[in-house]
Amino acid sequence: MTTGSKIRSFLHDTWLAWKKRLTAFVLNAPAVILTAAVIVTLVGIGCMVSVIRSRPERNAASVWSQGSDVSYRHVAVYSQGSRSSGDTSPAAFTGYGKSLAKTDVYNIRKSLQAIVDSSNGVRRRTSDKPSDPEGWTDAYCSYVNADLNCDHNDFEVNCTVPVYAVGGNFRAFHPMEFMSGGFLPVQSVDKYQIVLNDELAWRLFSSYDVIGGRVTLWGKDFTIIGVVREHDDKDMRAYVYYDCLEEYASGLDVPVTPAVLCYEAMLPEPVDGVAVMDVKNSIPGYDAASPSCYVVSVTGRYTIPKIWSHMMPPGEMSAFLQGYELPFWEMSAQKAVSDIFAWMIVLAFCLLLSVCMIIMLVRPKLKN
Repeated sequence: MTTGSKIRSFLHDTWLAWKKRLTAFVLNAPAVILTAAVIVTLVGIGCMVSVIRSRPERNAASVWSQGSDVSYRHVAVYSQGSRSSGDTSPAAFTGYGKSLAKTDVYNIRKSLQAIVDSSNGVRRRTSDKPSDPEGWTDAYCSYVNADLNCDHNDFEVNCTVPVYAVGGNFRAFHPMEFMSGGFLPVQSVDKYQIVLNDELAWRLFSSYDVIGGRVTLWGKDFTIIGVVREHDDKDMRAYVYYDCLEEYASGLDVPVTPAVLCYEAMLPEPVDGVAVMDVKNSIPGYDAASPSCYVVSVTGRYTIPKIWSHMMPPGEMSAFLQGYELPFWEMSAQKAVSDIFAWMIVLAFCLLLSVCMIIMLVRPKLKN
């Protein structure tokens, strides 16, 4: 046998061997792909469940519903403001129907209280109307970066951190782990009190046991009453009363009225979906055709229909939210929604692929 014949014979045998392997792979491919699709599906479902269960706000409404015949719904409203000189200047109220001020919060509260009273069959005289919610609760806040400093071990420590100025029952909407002390009471005894998160407390004092310590903010001395750890967040942060932000903003060279960037309500909901409409109807100047605020139902936001409506059409929600300064918890929630949506797409593809592979496996047997 010549050398050329040997080469041709070798190539022919090699081709036959690879052809046999390829045929076996093609015959077994549907089963292999189906198995892989099932594994990816199970992993995806596990990841989706893990993301949803990790969200601290998902149980807030169910806690309020305990012992009540009526379910509650957590509704959040995000508004806009105008900063004159970057993120270290307060977000200023820009006008009726464009953003929210503290007076708007009182008007919203009054309107929602009337709705709750009406559904409960309660009648009040104008003089008897409560200043704080009854039968429900709410909270509001704004946020600004600010210089915060203290003296520790004969050294001055300072840093620029986000300061959240809060009012109402803020703690009811945002579960926190208390490292020491507590949170700002709904009714302030001393408005110059401050709560640090664990990252900031460690940065300033290298300790969480700092209750009674003092820090300087906006030229005022604040007493530390608590150290908290927020959910899955490593940024330094402080919390003060909303009144302190108002005082600071009114003392600027160009005084401004701070804008309420976030308002939240925990409302009884005898009919599904009515709480969101009640909140929208209570916002001064709100127009559903051209909304000036972003209103979201936090309760139930991680269901498939809600996630789909949030993400579709692609880019529409991102375009709408341009100009909004969302707080860290809403940014985290929207990332969770995006992650779940990505897994939804993967699972849909795996489901379609699984159906195709099952058909390929079953068809030859049906022919026989």
